[in-house]
Amino acid sequence: METFNLDPRQLARIEAVHRGFLYQHLYAAACLFDAARAGVTHVIVENDEDVELVQPDRRIYLQVKTRASNLILSDIDGALSRFAAIRQEHEEGRRSGSCQFVIVSNSAPGPEFAKLITGKEWPSDTRLHWPQSPAVDEALPLPWRTIADGFEACRAAAETLPFSVLAPETLVWKIAGRMMAAAGGIEPSSNHTFTVEELPALFEQLVVQLQDFPAPPLRYRPQEHEPNLANGQRVRLVVGLSGAGKTSWVSQTALHTSDRLAYYDIAEISGPALANAVARELAARIFGSRGGKLGEILLPGASGTEILFAIGRHLAEDKLTATVVLDNAHRIAAADLVSLVGASDQLQFVLLAQPSATIARIEATLGVKAELLLGWSNETAAAEGASLGCRGDFSDYERLLKITGGLPLYVQNALKIAAESYEGVVTRVCAALEDRTHIVETAQELILSDVFDRFNDPERRAVAALSLSDVPLTQSEASVVLKRAFDLEPEIAATAFRRLRTSGTIQIFGVDRFKIHDAMRPLGRTYLSDAGGEHLQNAREAIRDLLIKALPNDHDRQRVFLLLRMFVALGNVKPLVEMATDEIFHELVIWNGSS
Repeated sequence: METFNLDPRQLARIEAVHRGFLYQHLYAAACLFDAARAGVTHVIVENDEDVELVQPDRRIYLQVKTRASNLILSDIDGALSRFAAIRQEHEEGRRSGSCQFVIVSNSAPGPEFAKLITGKEWPSDTRLHWPQSPAVDEALPLPWRTIADGFEACRAAAETLPFSVLAPETLVWKIAGRMMAAAGGIEPSSNHTFTVEELPALFEQLVVQLQDFPAPPLRYRPQEHEPNLANGQRVRLVVGLSGAGKTSWVSQTALHTSDRLAYYDIAEISGPALANAVARELAARIFGSRGGKLGEILLPGASGTEILFAIGRHLAEDKLTATVVLDNAHRIAAADLVSLVGASDQLQFVLLAQPSATIARIEATLGVKAELLLGWSNETAAAEGASLGCRGDFSDYERLLKITGGLPLYVQNALKIAAESYEGVVTRVCAALEDRTHIVETAQELILSDVFDRFNDPERRAVAALSLSDVPLTQSEASVVLKRAFDLEPEIAATAFRRLRTSGTIQIFGVDRFKIHDAMRPLGRTYLSDAGGEHLQNAREAIRDLLIKALPNDHDRQRVFLLLRMFVALGNVKPLVEMATDEIFHELVIWNGSS
């Protein structure tokens, strides 16, 4: 397409004017990007000067010039006259704070002008700023030679904005357009002013709270010796199997905590992105309604850790602390958690995790000790049963707690099955679960079967054989059981024990005793039954024999009860009859003269 113009010189003058305005708007945009970091509270365009930067105790007045050749004195005569008038306004108290004046130019001063600005007669509060000049103030970006250079500098600054949803190029042109509209007195900035408080919205930094605390159960029942959510510790690690009630505990106790709280499920977050994700959530949760604070926190180029540090600094100024709950913390490497929890002393962390190999590393790296939720008590389980119309005595509910490990979700689910399929009789559902004759799959089986299926063969066999024992055994005793039940060598058994311990499947008692977690035992018993009668028989006989051997030196009544159950299961009637006499109890050193 052909283009025509009647006056090429006029066109050149028009282009120069618009280049000058575009350069000015880009420079004002660059000042906006640096405003919060430099302590600027307001950026004003086309008022007394091209750009004004307002700080709490000072105003910086900028005259922006673009020239194809060196800058000369006549280019700024008018600006110097206005500077003098503004200076007088400050001196006579009609404007607060001190003042500073800067000529921002894309070209260096000419020889004569350069001598003038270094002379004694040049005002001390007036500076000239050009691409090769020394830095004038941290609030003032270094000028550029061309508009292309200016655009690239603004684009680079926009690229460092945390959580910006716009492409950097798009954001720069948006800000330049807003500057032009403000210079013309057009809404939404008809007063020619941009405030730091509005910058996150202007920059379209998406700081919204993406996650909230899960809703607490409609009828929450506390666990035994349940801890508070915020107890003053900087970092806490709460560990439990899925179904242990960790999330319910957090959501319920959050209702009664006065501390600032934020919740984030980090299951799908990669380790390197963790600090950014948590910083976004915490900033939105705590400062989402306080734009000014956000403007001082979401600085260009700030990393997630730096943003968390800034959040902590503002909390410290207000003499506050905040507690951050991170769910599924076992899925994040301990090293990534270190940088997160070390960002600020004002931030406290509660890490919710499932048993895994990561837990030991988290404990060692962060210097914390895992806490366990202890599950429901007999009284709490009975209260839940009564609310569902179930019937049972103390021993019935104790039996149910052993089957389910006392984990709230599993107890509740078993009681619902009792109410719906066993006429509310607790002992009947217990018998069905123990005998594996129940028809409806329990939540316990559905959830923990995923864990069980991830075990290798030696680990599954270890769970299976040891699920017959509800009392802790020593490692040597457990190894004997596995050797006789599945012909597993002690070295292989020891490896399985270590892995099962890190997964939470094994519970440690004292120094050298452990047992399979009650919640996992039903899955182990199912595996053992499916493995064939020979394996089940061998495991029972091994447990029987080691208990008989140890009983003269071990007076644990629970072991006696386990031995009796093994006799019944194996059909060993004679020992049962003999144990009913005083003599055999005396030989086992457990008879104390009263029954």
